[in-house]
Amino acid sequence: MLKSLLCCCACGAVLLAAGQKAAAETPDLLLKLKDAARGSVYNICLIENGVSYTAEITPAERCHNGYSVAKLFTSVAIGMLEDRGLLSTDEKIYPLFADEFPETFDPKWKDVTIEHVLTHRIGFDHGFLDIDAENCITWGSEDFLSLVFTHPLDHEPGTYEAYSDAAFYLASRIVTKKCGRLLEDFLRDELLRPMEFAEYAFSRCPQGYTIGATGMYFSTEDTAKLGELFLNKGVYHGKRYLSEEYVNKSLQRLYVVRAFDDEGYQFTKGGMNGQLLYFNYKTNRVVMIHSFRGNISDLENVLRIYDK
Repeated sequence: MLKSLLCCCACGAVLLAAGQKAAAETPDLLLKLKDAARGSVYNICLIENGVSYTAEITPAERCHNGYSVAKLFTSVAIGMLEDRGLLSTDEKIYPLFADEFPETFDPKWKDVTIEHVLTHRIGFDHGFLDIDAENCITWGSEDFLSLVFTHPLDHEPGTYEAYSDAAFYLASRIVTKKCGRLLEDFLRDELLRPMEFAEYAFSRCPQGYTIGATGMYFSTEDTAKLGELFLNKGVYHGKRYLSEEYVNKSLQRLYVVRAFDDEGYQFTKGGMNGQLLYFNYKTNRVVMIHSFRGNISDLENVLRIYDK
């Protein structure tokens, strides 16, 4: 793994890959993002044409909760399993969990597909199972899957979008059903270690399953690698981890990601407390920002203006 050089700057530090140019030649986009950063913005990582640069704005611990950026990692695990023929995003989930549904449940659950899960179109009317905003002890059960399956579906599956952590807890459980491993173990062995993630941690439910929707802790530089994986249509440093077909499907059908422009070049995935993963096919750039309630909207405006 490449070592890094620390170069001090007026409003933070910039880490450059060993052997790269001096801090005076830090990419303009990263400098503009640094200048615009306010509040508790910790790190901003820019990958430009395969070279990674990180600006340290506010000193903090190395790894951060990515909050809902975790959902993109979970979607990648689903895609890797589909690439291996172990699942299809078109398949219905009921046969997988038939023995775990309660005696009485909304029959519309039988029409829910994995794609409905990935696009938050299960049929919920609102979000729930949010461990970041609520105390799960008050939910009345330590069986999170039961809480999901006893929840009513107010809409026909596929017809209504309601963003919910419950969907991606279910996605985590789908991964475990299909491969026999916890989501975090699958990601560790098949993605994180091969892509040289330095440190990581995962939140689990009381029964020991990876939450999947939030609670994944990575460094800013390592999280940016996921954007590079998408930018290169499933390839990272010459090795294919995800099929181009699944990447394209994810972007076209908006599995987790959000379109950031009207032309289909820019995409983002954000977290609830000021996290942002951004990648742009036109400029071949990735940006990852970790903060805690930093001024993400201002930083998004910088990307809109200067990364066209």
